[in-house]
Amino acid sequence: MKELMQVKGLMFRHSDKKRWMKKPEVFSLGPIDLTVNRGETIAIIGENRAGKSLLAKMLVGAIAADEGEIYLSNSRFDAAKRKAIKSYNSSNDIRMIFQHSSEAMNPGITVGMILDEPLRLNTRLSDKERRARIEETLYKVGLLRDHIYFYRHMLSDGQQQRVALARALVLQPKILVADEPFAALDPSIRSQTVNQLLRLQSELGLSFIFISHNLGIVRHIADKVIVMQKGQIVESGKTETIFRWPEHAMTKKLIMAYQSLVPQQKLN
Repeated sequence: MKELMQVKGLMFRHSDKKRWMKKPEVFSLGPIDLTVNRGETIAIIGENRAGKSLLAKMLVGAIAADEGEIYLSNSRFDAAKRKAIKSYNSSNDIRMIFQHSSEAMNPGITVGMILDEPLRLNTRLSDKERRARIEETLYKVGLLRDHIYFYRHMLSDGQQQRVALARALVLQPKILVADEPFAALDPSIRSQTVNQLLRLQSELGLSFIFISHNLGIVRHIADKVIVMQKGQIVESGKTETIFRWPEHAMTKKLIMAYQSLVPQQKLN
């Protein structure tokens, strides 16, 4: 497999100011080391406040790290300064899909305008070329070209999630980071969206970094699993190895909780 991303020594440290009669709260993440290959899906699991979403935002450059480096497509990115070294272009090569797609959509503009914005800001495509790219991307995620004219209130929850996916794909990235992208969807729409992502991955050779509490979906789509606890990676490995032979206490806890629900939920 071709290596797309390498993360070395990524660290973050945050301290809330001391309050009256209370000690300051300190949260540290890292050091984090991981590798992402082309066409690979890596799932990050763990309890709340484990640092999963924070790590995702650091990987896409939304939050600066205190230390560490990210290598993407053989170019280096200083994660602490959020500055590119050489020709690294994080906005194009890696994109993020957020949990609540509706909150990320401006209700006052159309889907076409939402998808056009990243193209205007990050490419030199002409109006005609941008329009063609938008229509092509909508088709890829299972929407109609006419959805260009739709506003947020005219879309179902599932369609809003597909728009969020289209916005992430429109710049033709190599890696998608998805933070609980299915949590707000009902089970039937969730299954359709999972299958849509797998199809796109097969067609486009995309890599996914996928954060979820739903271990049924994780087991279904992930090649590797990373388990986090209190800002640290406590276990990682191939998905079936993690599910069959968990070693760390946190991993065992998560797997046992999942297994107790398997007959009821599976991919739900």
